[in-house]
Amino acid sequence: MDILFAENSKKETIQLKPETIKDLGLNEVLENITEGEKEMLIVKDIITKIPSDITDIRYRQEIMKDFLDNENLTQSFSEAIWQIKTLKDYSNSLSLTLQKDNSLYVLLEYLRELNIYVNVLEELKKCLENENVNSTGLKKLFETINKVISDEEFEETKKDINKMLEEMSSVQGAIVGVNFTPELDIEQVSVVEFVPYKLRSKYKFAEIAASLGLIINSPASSNQGGKPGVVTPVRTADPLLVNMTPQIEKHLKRHFTKIKTVMSKYITFDATFMTEMYEGLTFYLAMAKFANRLKKDGFEICLPELSDKEDISINSFSIKDLYNVRLFFAGEKNIVKNDLSFSPKERMYILTGPNRGGKTIIEQAVGIISIMAASGAFVTAKECKGKPFTNILTHFPIDENLTINYGRLGEEAVRIKEIVKEADANTLILFNETYSTTSAQDVLYLSKDLLKILKETGSALIFNTHIHEVARSIDEINTWSGESDCVSLVMEIKNNVNTFKVKRSEPDSKSYARNIAEKYGITYEQMKEDKSN
Repeated sequence: MDILFAENSKKETIQLKPETIKDLGLNEVLENITEGEKEMLIVKDIITKIPSDITDIRYRQEIMKDFLDNENLTQSFSEAIWQIKTLKDYSNSLSLTLQKDNSLYVLLEYLRELNIYVNVLEELKKCLENENVNSTGLKKLFETINKVISDEEFEETKKDINKMLEEMSSVQGAIVGVNFTPELDIEQVSVVEFVPYKLRSKYKFAEIAASLGLIINSPASSNQGGKPGVVTPVRTADPLLVNMTPQIEKHLKRHFTKIKTVMSKYITFDATFMTEMYEGLTFYLAMAKFANRLKKDGFEICLPELSDKEDISINSFSIKDLYNVRLFFAGEKNIVKNDLSFSPKERMYILTGPNRGGKTIIEQAVGIISIMAASGAFVTAKECKGKPFTNILTHFPIDENLTINYGRLGEEAVRIKEIVKEADANTLILFNETYSTTSAQDVLYLSKDLLKILKETGSALIFNTHIHEVARSIDEINTWSGESDCVSLVMEIKNNVNTFKVKRSEPDSKSYARNIAEKYGITYEQMKEDKSN
């Protein structure tokens, strides 16, 4: 079952560029949201592929709302998802069975898989029954689960599993003799005695196994994610278990024929509808848990109010009290919030302001929020309305070491040409000090040409520049062809102090220069006082 795309969806997406991911610091954001590398990669794969159809965004958003509104639902699914992951890990056992590998070891693996399948279905049914879900996706999941559980075969499967497990439960432990090679590899295992009780030792098994290298790729040892305190099934062969298997098969031979007969009834068993949800659930749960972290620390979030006009050619997208989530990760408590909106008539902003005045921070915030909204997640703002952009492109300063082939300006020209080629009316483009390595006169000339073609294209953009003459050319820019007007934004300064607030205004280069001069102590008055001292 697909919980990322609506029924009958074409599942078309646009993959974000690596440059966009890097410029917006998206990897850092995802590392702070998720638990472990594996979970981060799953969420990254989903969030960086923007659905082309707003129907898919709305479908995801409904599911997201169910989890955001109900912590019990999030908790229940968080516990169930590890069993779903286990089902994915056990998938090889069915494959081996179908290939006629009917060893007791494989049949027992399959028995475990069936047992987990039964358990997770019952847990999810109970959860969805007890919690109020409104999304199409989770309602459909409940219907599917309910249909499976109501089937007579499911009840029969459950009884068979319980009966076999009960019959085999008489063996709870084994006293094992292990012979090692000089390199401490396992040479031979001799089962001395099977016993109907659990053995106790002053050493924990995990400590012994870890010292012998028997636990491989567990969450604790690999730090690759996994439920804390739970060792998930590992598909790498355990050397101890492999060597014990012949002895176990010999001891349990009387069960073999019966297990094989019973398991043959379920060869057609298929848990795909459960396991194919794993990545989607990982995404929803990671986002829901992160939303709870933000809310508990007093930060506002919201689900965007999506536009009802699904076929509009140029989208509107407005955000109130937006903030950059990277400041939250940095431990900032008093984060300044801003408003910004894109409409068919105002889609182009030229942003100026002092160095370290917050220009890059707000650009990144707008980019991250646009990606979150397009993926069906919540956003870090008080309010968000409209139709999310189907693509986000960026042009931030690049490492000088990467410009060896073209030079800095040549590299910028190559990237800008690709951006313009890809841009359309539903694209958001974020420029950060573009053409900054050339003269002011050249920046003005090149920037005008770039803004002219993008005005005709209808793309939404923020053009962050230190060349104020670009912003002073707005009256001329607004005479060019294209529906959208261009607006000058500045990062506000009050009493020579950066407020990190954005306001509509013409650039004031003198106040910026004075602000910088005072910050570094190079005004005439400051330098004269220093000299006299």
